[in-house]
Amino acid sequence: MAEARKLPKFIKTEDVIKILDQINRKCWMGTRNYAIIMMLYRAGLRVQELCNLTLSDVDTEQGLIYVQQGKGKKDRYVPIDADLKKALSEWLKIHPQNSEYLICTYKGGQLDQRYVRELCYRLSEKAGVYIQDGTEKKKVSPHKFRHTCFTELLREGTLNIRDIQEMAGHNQLETTMIYTHVVMTDLQRKIKGRKPLLANK
Repeated sequence: MAEARKLPKFIKTEDVIKILDQINRKCWMGTRNYAIIMMLYRAGLRVQELCNLTLSDVDTEQGLIYVQQGKGKKDRYVPIDADLKKALSEWLKIHPQNSEYLICTYKGGQLDQRYVRELCYRLSEKAGVYIQDGTEKKKVSPHKFRHTCFTELLREGTLNIRDIQEMAGHNQLETTMIYTHVVMTDLQRKIKGRKPLLANK
């Protein structure tokens, strides 16, 4: 019998806000780092995809990010919502003019993927937000923001499962279907807590 796939872990909305609140958006680095987290959380990008984006891949007016050669060598467009558009617009105002990369270092070089991971871990620890994995508490990784993005979109009914497959860049619908199990687990928990109609009989 095949081993059941683990359900993706996601972050509560209030915990995402706690993490974002740790970023000082009044400085250059803070503005950039806020844009990084928002791209992970609101667009569901993978770290490699984020670090490879160039300025020409993003159109804030049309509200689209063009992800080239994502996982599985698949190109796709990812929509930009109002929150992400605001974060990107603020970042682009102070973006180094000598860099072709959307997210870059102060000198304009390509940002290392390790920096993004360490940024997430650092903000997670600073905010006191951890992911419960069995008996272990783990710091929030970039991929957890991706899981949270698609779980929220499905919960809200903003997108259907096919839309999420396209946005996530999944080759197989089966990969995307794992998010429906997360939502169903939530529903089961709520139903179990429902007040009995004949409680006293």
